[in-house]
Amino acid sequence: MIETAVAGANAVTRRWAATVDAEGSAAVSGAGVWPLLAYLAPAADGDGRDELTAVIGLPAEEAVAGAAALVELLQTTPGLRAAIGAWVHPELAIRPQWRDTLPPGTVGVLGEQAVLDAWVREQTDGLLHRMPLTVDPETLLVLASALVARTRWIEPFDDGMLIPMAGPWSGRRLAGLHRTTADRDVLAVYETPAGPVTVLTVEGTDGIDVDLVIGLPDAPAAAVLAAGLDAPSAVPSRRGSQFAEADTAPGVTVGVGWAYDDTPRLLASLPRFTVTSSHDLLAHAEVFGLRTVSDLSSQRLPGVSDFPLGVGAAAQDLTASFTADGFEAAAVTAFGMRAGGGASPSGRPLRVQVLLDRPFGFVARHRPSGLVLVAGWVDQADAMSQTRP
Repeated sequence: MIETAVAGANAVTRRWAATVDAEGSAAVSGAGVWPLLAYLAPAADGDGRDELTAVIGLPAEEAVAGAAALVELLQTTPGLRAAIGAWVHPELAIRPQWRDTLPPGTVGVLGEQAVLDAWVREQTDGLLHRMPLTVDPETLLVLASALVARTRWIEPFDDGMLIPMAGPWSGRRLAGLHRTTADRDVLAVYETPAGPVTVLTVEGTDGIDVDLVIGLPDAPAAAVLAAGLDAPSAVPSRRGSQFAEADTAPGVTVGVGWAYDDTPRLLASLPRFTVTSSHDLLAHAEVFGLRTVSDLSSQRLPGVSDFPLGVGAAAQDLTASFTADGFEAAAVTAFGMRAGGGASPSGRPLRVQVLLDRPFGFVARHRPSGLVLVAGWVDQADAMSQTRP
């Protein structure tokens, strides 16, 4: 069951990432949305149920078990944290059968916005501060998820400066991160319809990795991100150890350098970054199977209540930060229900350098399960003036 749930959540992330463009930084978490879709699927009927089950990749009768399995994975894995919350208007009677599908102790009474915002701060350790949707008099039920991922690098970076010489960041003094490692095979290049894409895997503790992905300067952001999402199941055209002198790839140059030993090296440089995003999921309702259940013209969720309900709002807020020591991200997703209607020839060590000095993507992944936690695009990097001592 967990394998199917992971595959379904990753598919949502990939479909969602396909809507990302290069105009501004953005990040998405299908892992934060998928359990909510799975809890709604058996409560919907007709086209609404069909659309939701198609997106989650499970039949309605297995959806709740899949949601429970994914939430359990997130709650019991070191470095990860997750919670489900539901708040019901005091005058709305919900079906006990649906209430019982949710984790114990997660259903409360819908009241002031401050209560929901306090839940967000508590569940994300203060990384996010408010529920991504606003409760108004028409809100009858809120269903939400919170996801936090934290890891520290096995091999930390050094803080420094990065001044790109070309591209959209040219001449800026960026807060640079630099690292040298003997393992060149954390670097791989994949051939895609949008051209070659370079993927640098940064290994963290607790089985959490972050893949940094960069394509050709004119490659669409969505295509570069897709390559990063597909990397674990794809075959690279080259690994870092297969580069020869003068070979190139997006973000990669190869040469020889002086060193006190003859070990080939991989030098990685990139800017420190923090990406924050706010998404209206109903703007891409078809991506999430929400097209029919968000039509409030009639009853869309009969399994939740006898009172006609539909999804009147769906949103996600997310923050993700990559620093010298590690990576952390938090995502809160909420649905608001409303009434419905080779060797160097010189003998010197071969040095492969990957330099991410223009917009690039990232994919944070739980290594053992393959679950994509967060995927995003870095259009703006941290300036040098923001470097902390």
